[in-house]
Amino acid sequence: MNQTTENKKDTFVTIYLNDIIKALYRFWWVCVAAAVLFGGFSALRSKLNYVPEYQSSVTLTVNTQNDSGSIKGVSVYAFYYDTTTASLLSTTFPYILNYNLLQEAICEDLGTSYMPARLNASAVPGTNMFTLTSTGRDPQLTYDVLMAAIDNYPTFAKYVVGNIKFEILKHPTVATSPNNKVDYFNEAVKGAIVGLFFGLMFILIYILQRKTVKTKNDIKNQLNLDTLATIPNVKFKKRAMPGDKTLIFTNPDIGSAFPESFRVLRNVFISSLRKNEKIIMTTSSVPGEGKTTIATNLAIALADHGKNVLIFDADIRHPSVELILGIDTETIEYETVTPLYKIAYIEQYNLRLLMPSASEELETEYLNSNDIKKMFDEIRDSYDYIIVDTPPCGIISDALFIAQYSDAAIFVTYQDSVRVSRVKKTIDNLMSTEVRVLGCVLNGTAQGLSGYGYGYGYGYGYGYGYGYGYGEDNRKKERKSRKSKNRE
Repeated sequence: MNQTTENKKDTFVTIYLNDIIKALYRFWWVCVAAAVLFGGFSALRSKLNYVPEYQSSVTLTVNTQNDSGSIKGVSVYAFYYDTTTASLLSTTFPYILNYNLLQEAICEDLGTSYMPARLNASAVPGTNMFTLTSTGRDPQLTYDVLMAAIDNYPTFAKYVVGNIKFEILKHPTVATSPNNKVDYFNEAVKGAIVGLFFGLMFILIYILQRKTVKTKNDIKNQLNLDTLATIPNVKFKKRAMPGDKTLIFTNPDIGSAFPESFRVLRNVFISSLRKNEKIIMTTSSVPGEGKTTIATNLAIALADHGKNVLIFDADIRHPSVELILGIDTETIEYETVTPLYKIAYIEQYNLRLLMPSASEELETEYLNSNDIKKMFDEIRDSYDYIIVDTPPCGIISDALFIAQYSDAAIFVTYQDSVRVSRVKKTIDNLMSTEVRVLGCVLNGTAQGLSGYGYGYGYGYGYGYGYGYGYGEDNRKKERKSRKSKNRE
């Protein structure tokens, strides 16, 4: 029964307004392109398939002939109308028009081997009035067929209703323009509507197939983890100076929801730790999910709470903690801990920063030696908490190596960014090291009408999280870019 309930949860799909807005923002051009293509195709198809047709019609009355008597031995015939005959004519008139012998007679009169036009008759109920219409591709032949039908019809109708006489009320004319003109604009509009429908169906399928982590329930149901905190997107206050864009929760130019979320994270973090758990790593699935921002602000929040904190920038290929802190590493005095690591006291935030100190050629030794384990053993008792910022464990194995020497881990995922399947695979790899995962931090939560309903009720528009580079040249470019965007 529990399994059935779980399956129902898995098959239940929730579409958020934010999903629709994002999908429309990303794929609006698909709808436009589909509308243009289908509209153009519909108009072109109508033009290519268009065959002009012309009509000639005549309105007439039909009277039957009957012997009304004789004068000096000569029979006198009179044409008259009665309702019975009118009813019979109304029923038989269309059928006689399509009679093969009648059509052969018309073709013989015109000197053609085929009927160049279609004949149709409509009667006014209760009267002897009929409208005879001829429709064809050639206006003159269409008119000629109509006149031939008027001449030959009485000959074949007399076997059904007797002798009849036509009285033309409205004489026919040769058509001067087609009666089936095509409005290409309307055809294009109809095609565009169909194209727009298919474009919206594509977007709907995209939304249904794009299963990402959006809410706390997704973290609980899809990832089987607890949510430690939700961190909103950042919007700096209007009065903030252009250069004052450090993503530190103590920055007075950041809205109140951002620092409040880290106070919540700090309290949940402390209550979630077990005795003697001090070395806590942060990681994510892919670059750009804000793990460095989370690790740095958590360390500052703990230090602000009176804790003795060390933050270790273990992302050796892309060290970024100093960029988040807004410090110049060249002017800070470092103390060498081991030949591979150095440490500095950041007085502004009352915490210590540990960074790799070896040259680029020795990067591979950072994580392939026992130096990290020895260093952790030596400094463990000197700090209340050691926050380790590691690379994304869904990209390279560095984080999984450090996880072996960590007491616990915090997993960071950016809202509506990475597919659930990839996040789950990354978490499974992390848990394979037997490190205890405290929970997940949902970063970059959207607010307002288009959001998912989490956070602190503020709307934010300034994102953070950045790309991942390798090599010294890429690193320098990344740092310059990060100084202007302040994203990690």
